[in-house]
Amino acid sequence: MSSVSFRCPHCGLSLVSGERTWSCPSGHQFDRAREGYVNLMVGGRLAGGPSGDDDTMVRSRRAVFEAGCYDPIIDAVGAAAKASGATSILDAGCGEGTYLARACAAGAEGWGIDLSKVAVRLAARKYQQCEFAVASVYRLPFADASFDAVIDVFSPRPFDELFRVLRPGGVALVVTPGADHLARLKALVYDRPRPHAADDTAPPAELVQRVQFTVALDDVVLRRQLLEMTPYWWSTTDERRELVERELTSVDADMVLTHYRKLSSPSMPR
Repeated sequence: MSSVSFRCPHCGLSLVSGERTWSCPSGHQFDRAREGYVNLMVGGRLAGGPSGDDDTMVRSRRAVFEAGCYDPIIDAVGAAAKASGATSILDAGCGEGTYLARACAAGAEGWGIDLSKVAVRLAARKYQQCEFAVASVYRLPFADASFDAVIDVFSPRPFDELFRVLRPGGVALVVTPGADHLARLKALVYDRPRPHAADDTAPPAELVQRVQFTVALDDVVLRRQLLEMTPYWWSTTDERRELVERELTSVDADMVLTHYRKLSSPSMPR
């Protein structure tokens, strides 16, 4: 039996999984969707706020991943999770689930949360071996020290909350864009593209891996999907979108995979 469980967003007690619901001892119940996920977003400061990535962005990202375009970074995250020896892994901001599924390929138990209901639905439909919920990375629906490893890929990084759900000795695997990530795409979209800024709020790192590779985009549909999976799609014009589809035959990916270790010392982030 798993030692991990979702936590009730109302009272904080552990939720017990049933065939059609998750329920807590206080009597709060949450229905499983047909795809198997559960929605744990109830009230709070995020009510009425952003609902995460939309259907077009999520499905385009799934298509780009299935085409193998991002395999180097997906494989790097999976290898790091396997090397950590983790038996329970949370993906905080799991999107459509590919990174979590690869990280759990060696048999680890996988849990994923995301603010986007359409992303969680797509993840739960394909990766039925994992548990998924609609929830916020700023209020993870898990007890303290629940996981051996936490993944965070291009998602908000509230380190106090990520470390809270990590067990002592556990590792947070965080992927952020490098300074030159998708530079060619940005040059086609913006007149004055700016490099990605480093995160100065992060705790000391145990290991930093630079993952760089070139994505071949021979297919015009794939070029459009790559643009659609990024926030750049919403901040550009139809003319610039057509320019990307016409000219972006390849693009360089530049990503940073950083390992953060939660030690038992009380001075470490919790």
